Amino acid sequence: MKKINNKLLFTSIIILGIVLTLVVTNLSFVQEMVDTTYDFCISQFGWLFVLTNVCCLVFSFWLMFGPYRNIRLGGNNCKPVFSTFSWAGMMFTTSCGAWLVVYGFLEPIYCAAQAPFQIEPLTTQAFEYGQMYAHFHWGPNAWCIYVPVTAAIGYALYNRHAKSGTLSEALQAATTKKSGKIVRFIIDLLSVLGAVIAPVISIGTGMPLLVVLIENIFGISDTYRMLIQIVILLIWIAIFGTSVYLGLQHGIKKLSNTNIIMAFLFMIVFCIATGVFKVLSAEINTIGLFLNNYLRMSTYTDPYGNGSFVKGWTIGYWACYFVYMPLMGVFNAKISKGRRLKEIAFGQLVLCTLGCWVAMATFGNYGMSLQVNGGLNIASFLETGDEAGAILAILETMPASKLLMVLLLIISFVFLATTMDSSAFAAAEMTMQQNNEENQAPRWLRIMWAGAAALVAFVLLQIGGVKAVRSLCYMTGLPLALVTYLVIFAVWKMLKEDYGKKD
Repeated sequence: MKKINNKLLFTSIIILGIVLTLVVTNLSFVQEMVDTTYDFCISQFGWLFVLTNVCCLVFSFWLMFGPYRNIRLGGNNCKPVFSTFSWAGMMFTTSCGAWLVVYGFLEPIYCAAQAPFQIEPLTTQAFEYGQMYAHFHWGPNAWCIYVPVTAAIGYALYNRHAKSGTLSEALQAATTKKSGKIVRFIIDLLSVLGAVIAPVISIGTGMPLLVVLIENIFGISDTYRMLIQIVILLIWIAIFGTSVYLGLQHGIKKLSNTNIIMAFLFMIVFCIATGVFKVLSAEINTIGLFLNNYLRMSTYTDPYGNGSFVKGWTIGYWACYFVYMPLMGVFNAKISKGRRLKEIAFGQLVLCTLGCWVAMATFGNYGMSLQVNGGLNIASFLETGDEAGAILAILETMPASKLLMVLLLIISFVFLATTMDSSAFAAAEMTMQQNNEENQAPRWLRIMWAGAAALVAFVLLQIGGVKAVRSLCYMTGLPLALVTYLVIFAVWKMLKEDYGKKD
């Protein structure tokens, strides 16, 4: 029997409407207020994001190698619902979206131009460290943020038979009934709003690229930019609306599998263009630097410098990932039934990391080779914020550039669609109660949240409000970083209560 959590559903819709109205009617005021608050949070509590990230990593390794590593979500006899390829692929595509496409090409050069550790920008050392930091921001430290929440929600749902797959249900073990009721509602409210708004960050990054690609492929003037965005939006709604309607097995899984195959084929093209041996040489160097500087990067707060690099990149990334945390926790838990706790940790820390690193190795090294060898000054595009123009210029250096533009257009479309359909799926699951963990939210609820996410994204793009919402999302990451400690405690307590002390 399916039952909607009307209190959470309508409160989420009302708050979403208020935020959207404020951004539309008074964008400059909202931007200034949010930026001021965000800057305060980052400058005063940036260390908290770094510390919480380290705690998530340690806890993930404990799940992978600790005494409870072989416990399965759903019990000892429960088998995985999805193949390892589809399971890892859905986690990968949900979190990465169009960000990986754009920053796979550009982040190493961004980091080289802004240079960590007071290194001289755009030098040989800066290029090497830029590639190293791109791997760090998309590596185990990124994916470990989703491991505790996946384990918490999955264990509560499939082993303790919780009435809903939400973060608050997973926190029952860590909060008392009296003191925790309001806290758990607020956490679920933040989770739903984050699930709907957070993908706007990915869309705000990917939409300009899609528009520029369409303009160049079909020779359309930029005067039709709004019309192009509307067409893109309608195609998105058709793709992820259908995917969400069909559900996990017949919709989201198939879309994700297609996306993974296309993306990795595209990466292979750039690996060949850069030179396979050159890519391997660069990766060995990058991994060596990564291992040599890993502890420093993981704990780097730049207390005696201006902190611009770590605040703008590392802490900004961690804040964003914490906003995605409830969405990823709900979605990953729903697809992880039958998986052992060590598989959940391994799948995200290793398999998803490898997917990101392949993108950095292929896209990143091709872009880096153009910058270093003088074939294209990508850094000049980034100085003006023209990320889409930079990627277009990179593609134009390739043979059969129009064909590659078409392929990248399709891949970006599908990447964004997989992020949006997972977002809608998670929001629907959070606003539903159930007495059987096999149930999924009703289709009309999934479609409603898909439409809401698309509407929010489109309106914010038209008024230039993506930056305001991005800062708002990052700011929301601070309380969710604190919630992470409750999540870790809840998992430990549930396992100890159910299994006692295991050797």
